[in-house]
Amino acid sequence: MAALGARFVYVIDDDQGVLESSAFLLGALGLDCRTFVSPRNFLSEAPKLAPGCVLTDLRMPEMDGFAVAAGLVSQGRGWPVLLMTSDNGPELARRAASHGFAAVLRKPVDGALLEDALDRAFARLRD
Repeated sequence: MAALGARFVYVIDDDQGVLESSAFLLGALGLDCRTFVSPRNFLSEAPKLAPGCVLTDLRMPEMDGFAVAAGLVSQGRGWPVLLMTSDNGPELARRAASHGFAAVLRKPVDGALLEDALDRAFARLRD
């Protein structure tokens, strides 16, 4: 059972280095983190997980971050999703906003920006 007030972040990225650095940063922020190298594994585990925020890479071999978000919606999970990407440009930001992403963060992810985005995402999760 989750501790009262626990804040869970599920990180999905096909790059093990990104997963390790994200887990370290999230732990330093006092968040409970679980990492997934496979978006399909994450989506299959999601029904067993406590509600939380999702931090996902945009481009992965199995599926992209948009498909991860759609998979959560199809499962009836309204968890906030934050997108990590090395891509740039206003078109991606517009597309992400139209799909309801809580934030788009550029890689390498800045810790202060991530913390702020997660604070806003957790506020959405409580609403």
